[in-house]
Amino acid sequence: MSMHVIAVGITIPIAVVSLLAAASVSAQSLVISRAGSRPVRPAPPQNFTGAVQVEMLFDAVDPSHASGGTVTFAPRARTAWHTHPRGQILVITDGVGRVQRWGDPVEEVRAGDVVRIPAGQKHWHGASPHAAMTHLAISEHRDGSTVQWLELVSDEQYHAAVRAEQDSPPQSRPVPGRPSGEVQPRVAPGMATLTDDVLFGDVWRRPELSPRDRSLVTITVLIATGKAAVLSGHLNRALDNGVLPSEASGVLAHLAVYAGWPSAVAALEAYDQVYATRKVDTATLRVADDRLAASAADAARATGLTASVGAVAPKFAQLTNDVVFGDLWRRRDLSLRDRSLVTIVALAAMGDDEHLEFYVDRGRESGLTREQVAEALTHLGFYAGWSRAARAMTAIARLPSR
Repeated sequence: MSMHVIAVGITIPIAVVSLLAAASVSAQSLVISRAGSRPVRPAPPQNFTGAVQVEMLFDAVDPSHASGGTVTFAPRARTAWHTHPRGQILVITDGVGRVQRWGDPVEEVRAGDVVRIPAGQKHWHGASPHAAMTHLAISEHRDGSTVQWLELVSDEQYHAAVRAEQDSPPQSRPVPGRPSGEVQPRVAPGMATLTDDVLFGDVWRRPELSPRDRSLVTITVLIATGKAAVLSGHLNRALDNGVLPSEASGVLAHLAVYAGWPSAVAALEAYDQVYATRKVDTATLRVADDRLAASAADAARATGLTASVGAVAPKFAQLTNDVVFGDLWRRRDLSLRDRSLVTIVALAAMGDDEHLEFYVDRGRESGLTREQVAEALTHLGFYAGWSRAARAMTAIARLPSR
């Protein structure tokens, strides 16, 4: 009898506590963190190499121990070596990246892949050398800590050979995130091979031009030739490769003059969408009122233009001197070197090789080398067509090697 009384005496309080706990949980409301409401911050340089942006999505709230964030790595950017006391899950949402556990080969990961990192395992992850990568990272804390940071990943470690594809489990479907996408391998496998192995596997990796310069070349060609439909992806790549939004907008204004207003206007929608998605503060895009100093050769150029064209078209001569060279070329949103590169590429993309010599000389005065011009034209061949690149290359080859 006493045993029964004790049992009942214990059971009743437990039931009451359970009911109270359930009522407390049921009283909690949903919490929605809206897109665009969370800050995006640069990752601390002591724990990361290269340009990395972090958006914390959610913190651990009792009784959950999990927190998560979105991390975007520019090409070649990566974490330091580190461990997680309870492990980590990475969901690759965009681009191409790399991950490595200490002692194992480097593995390539692409959009759609999920990486489960065991607790306490030393590892690193980041973007590939030629493409940016974004992942969702989910970790659980132990005693308030989710990560232990170790030494930075050296360039030698980062550039170690990636595990060969034949060593990886066979894929039953096209891998999302490849530069060629999902349609090319199915519809035009030869084109997909050129895209993956030649364009992005070779040309985009060549050190003769930085990824930033290659992005400037690419978006210039797409705008100048009216290919705005494919501009968004390359504009995103350009911003990932270090082109500032103010510089990208400077390219658009420059090409309104050199490629014509319709080509620039056709690109506005892509710019607007990309800037909105990346939460670019458009107030920062305004050009400073102060201008760069005029080129020493500008006075002679202006005099010559007025003498040769002014009698026939005085307004054109005045606009060329005052607006094109007196304003546009002296704006600070693009350096003179970058402005020269953009102009040379635009002219070549449009098949106008008659004025290349003037702008190549102008580019050399601001640090653009003949080798960089040749590499830019090589890159251009894939985006404007080989004949346009060959025509411009022939014109450049005829120039004196001064």
